[in-house]
Amino acid sequence: MFRRLAKQILVVALASTVALTAAAQQIPVTGRDAAIKRKADALKPQAKITVILLSGGEEFGSFISNDSRGITFLDVDRGAQVVLNYSDVKKIKDGYGGRNSITQRHTDHTKAVVVTVVVLGALGGLIAAATAARN
Repeated sequence: MFRRLAKQILVVALASTVALTAAAQQIPVTGRDAAIKRKADALKPQAKITVILLSGGEEFGSFISNDSRGITFLDVDRGAQVVLNYSDVKKIKDGYGGRNSITQRHTDHTKAVVVTVVVLGALGGLIAAATAARN
């Protein structure tokens, strides 16, 4: 009787361990993670990409591969492979910006162009307002 009880306890313990291990290996997928994975699935090897991180940084490189957990790409500034989890990525964009002449690193010029246009528009508005007030 004791052996039978010991076997049942062993079977229950083993089954619960297997169930916990399987549950721990499943990766929770959020909507954003799924969208990032779909974008990575559509990329071709050696495609130039910009990876925007949740921390606010940007990485530029050539896409190598992706799997169920994340993406792998070759960072063009460091010349090293980078592996990122989907949960660390905010967005993947096609291509990458130009080079910063001071730091010699790749950068996305979109923000600089938008700020320049806004500042020039504001200056133009001020000049127009001053000219109109003068007359």
